[in-house]
Amino acid sequence: MNKLPLATLLLFLCPSACGEAEPSNGEGGRAPSQSVSVLPDAAVSIDTDNLLSEIDPSDYIAEIREALSHSGTREDPIPITTDFLGGWMFDETLDDPFPPHVKAIDGKYIIVKGFMLPDIDFEGITDFHLVRSLWGCCFGAPPRVNELIMVRTPGGEGLRYTYNTLEIVGKVEVKFELLDGLIEDLYRLQAESIIEGDFDDPLAPVGATAADLGDFLPEMEF
Repeated sequence: MNKLPLATLLLFLCPSACGEAEPSNGEGGRAPSQSVSVLPDAAVSIDTDNLLSEIDPSDYIAEIREALSHSGTREDPIPITTDFLGGWMFDETLDDPFPPHVKAIDGKYIIVKGFMLPDIDFEGITDFHLVRSLWGCCFGAPPRVNELIMVRTPGGEGLRYTYNTLEIVGKVEVKFELLDGLIEDLYRLQAESIIEGDFDDPLAPVGATAADLGDFLPEMEF
């Protein structure tokens, strides 16, 4: 049986650029917007009005506050999670759809963990999308457009596909633009270091391995 590349599979699962989940007010409503110091001369508003239902507002605020306590330099990159980037409702009808805390990381160094999602090739990969979970892409809800990071490898170095967790440090660009009516990558990360770890998928069942993904992964030895 022919096996589809993961990026192709993602398009089949989510043909409309990974549509958004419906927001929920939850019990007691959302917490009010708050602000947090990022740099000595800057304050960033943390908006909790448009969070998605699975995000707890207090946890969200605490996560952003901790992340933005880092300077965003090569020596002190900002730790980024999928919730940080995509825990809010993306509205493409807005000229500036990003919440303030996301705009605050533009041009700064970040550190992020995730899984490689190549577009076509599985050898000599020089750019790929980083996703939170391979298991989520294959068996759960595919990532939303504001949960994907386009990664370019250091110096254009070609990599072989891996199903293991990657830890990446580099400078990120945050940008919203449309090309022929389609949303271009919102987050573009020029990697300066890529470290491969073990298979540690946060959405996989306990004890699951990459081999359990079966035909959804490209042909490779486990």
